[in-house]
Amino acid sequence: MISFRYHLVTIVAVFLALALGVLAGTTVIKSGLVTTLKNNTRTLEAELHDSQTLVTQLDEVRDATSQWLIPDLLSGQKAIVVTDDKSDPAGARNAADVLTQAGANVDSMTVTSLLQSRSQAGPLADTLCVSRDTPQPTLVSIASTQLADRLSEGAAGFSRPSCPPGTPDLLVSLLQQGFVTSPDVNPGDAPKVGGPGQLMVVSAGGQGTPGVPISTFMEPLVNQFVQDGNLTAAVETKGTQIHPFVPLIRADTNLTREHLVTVDDMEQKEGRLALVLGFARMVRGGSGGDYGSKPGADAFVPLPP
Repeated sequence: MISFRYHLVTIVAVFLALALGVLAGTTVIKSGLVTTLKNNTRTLEAELHDSQTLVTQLDEVRDATSQWLIPDLLSGQKAIVVTDDKSDPAGARNAADVLTQAGANVDSMTVTSLLQSRSQAGPLADTLCVSRDTPQPTLVSIASTQLADRLSEGAAGFSRPSCPPGTPDLLVSLLQQGFVTSPDVNPGDAPKVGGPGQLMVVSAGGQGTPGVPISTFMEPLVNQFVQDGNLTAAVETKGTQIHPFVPLIRADTNLTREHLVTVDDMEQKEGRLALVLGFARMVRGGSGGDYGSKPGADAFVPLPP
């Protein structure tokens, strides 16, 4: 006769066997999982290393290509770079540097926050030859249009019927009163600056509040340059997020790309290359385009002309 103790021992043995089986199975599964994870990690590390190697090689190709393409690509061209005193300075600085490297003769100038100063509204109105009762936002807009026309046409070709005879050159007055500053142009040189056929660059946007309104000064400046027939570039840095500029230009469906290039990563080597190649294509009769890595860009850089 089988005793209760025997049944108890049997039941315990069965559960013990089951427990040992589950434990053994779990150990095998965990061991296999660990092996798989290790293999996957090694594979990903190898792929990452290959990708980093490829990026390094592409950077070397880009740098070598830039050194070959950029020098003298815009030899003999004249260029004007306009920015404001609160924009990311890397945009205008890199634009001027790479255009100089490409052989262009560059004049840089900065529109200052005085343009928005209420205390300077009267002098600004006098400089623009409009009524002192003109609202300040309107003054800013008029200043944008007049500056664009003055730089496009040059001192000799620029006329303002509303101004009395003997009125000083607009650019001279803007420099003398501090509405515009420049490391390259002083009031004595100003009459020689600007004129038909010059390359125009407008750099704006950044993380801080703009020195002059983007929507009523910098954007209309680009529009007027293009309307005046200039080969024009609108640029910003890749770090520009809070106060964008280039996206506004790209969103303007009335602006043809026939004479316009936009670049959204001006502080990077790709952006500098895009600016020079874009201008070179337009100088040779091609159209412009939108370049960089932000929405609306056609490509990182244009094809060589």
